Amino acid sequence: MRRTEHMYESSIRGIFLSMIVLTIGVASIPMIFAETVDVKSIALEETTIIEFTNTGAKDINTFRIWLNSDNSFKSFKTEKGWAGESTPQGVIIFTSAESVKPGESIKFGVKTDKISSGINWKALDKNENQIDTGKTIAGDLPKQDTGKTGEKIPVTEGILKESVFRIIPEKPSVGATIRVTGDGFGVLQDFDFLIDAKKIGGFSTDDNGQFITTMKIPDKISADRVDLSIKDKKGEERKISIRLKDIETRVETTDNIKLTIKGLPNVMHRGDLLEIYGTGKPNGAITAAITNPSGEIINTRTAEIDPKGNWKLNEPVLVPIDTPFGKYGVEISDGREKILKSWTVESSKVIVIVPSTLKFEPGDVMKFNGTALPNMSIELVLEDPLGDER
Repeated sequence: MRRTEHMYESSIRGIFLSMIVLTIGVASIPMIFAETVDVKSIALEETTIIEFTNTGAKDINTFRIWLNSDNSFKSFKTEKGWAGESTPQGVIIFTSAESVKPGESIKFGVKTDKISSGINWKALDKNENQIDTGKTIAGDLPKQDTGKTGEKIPVTEGILKESVFRIIPEKPSVGATIRVTGDGFGVLQDFDFLIDAKKIGGFSTDDNGQFITTMKIPDKISADRVDLSIKDKKGEERKISIRLKDIETRVETTDNIKLTIKGLPNVMHRGDLLEIYGTGKPNGAITAAITNPSGEIINTRTAEIDPKGNWKLNEPVLVPIDTPFGKYGVEISDGREKILKSWTVESSKVIVIVPSTLKFEPGDVMKFNGTALPNMSIELVLEDPLGDER
């Protein structure tokens, strides 16, 4: 009986140990996922273009890329609708509200301190869940046939025979910002942009030899004919000649348009009709608050400011016939600054008579108030609607 119990305990112990070994063996087997992102990259020296293609079933909203510890990113470029952020840890995070759906692709360009030995990447969904990860090694640049013996050479030149560029608008003003577009240049190359042989900026082409950039024409330049040119690192140039328009033909910038009010004389009279207008920040609005001699607000008006910085009250302001005499004021505000202006309502007549009410009923006592020269007698004549004296 004891021998049977001992054999039973040994069997149980052996099964338990086998289960432990089996469990450890299963846990050590790596989980294998199907590839859901296809990655291709090409490079020229320190510049790399990476293309991600979503080959899986989930949308991708974020890509994270990083280098080995002996290298770092200098700059990056994204496609329209995507934003990039460089973290202190050396990771660039590309995000967009518009996801990369299955079958779609997205490209990013990066420039590193030195030639990259590979770029690590990770793709995530909108909830920051990992979809795929890996490392891409840049391949060779596209080749171009020389047209001779079928020999292929890398496209690394800057200015080529077919290189062309244009500016928008075609007739800019002094100090204006222009858009410069080009095609047929060397791929992934750096260029300088010059006006009359003076450099004012630089840019790089993409992996198709194209570029779109913006440049600002200096303010301190004569409105005359100038040469705009693009120069590569070897000194080769492509040039166009244009005539700049005078700076006065440009639309005035919003920073130079001050808040003003016009159409208010220093002295007004009862019955005056005033056209009130002024200037302010374009596409904004103004509020006018009018105060009486006691400092109380008696009226408010608003007006919109047009794109050129002008505003005008929709209706003329009428000084009522019964307006009390005295000093009035108005405060104009466009939300960022205020201005104050005052005027005086005076009588345009030597004698002013005002009835206590504009309508009298039979039996009412008629009262009149007025002003006149001091120490003088006044004769009052009352007429009915027919002109007869009463």
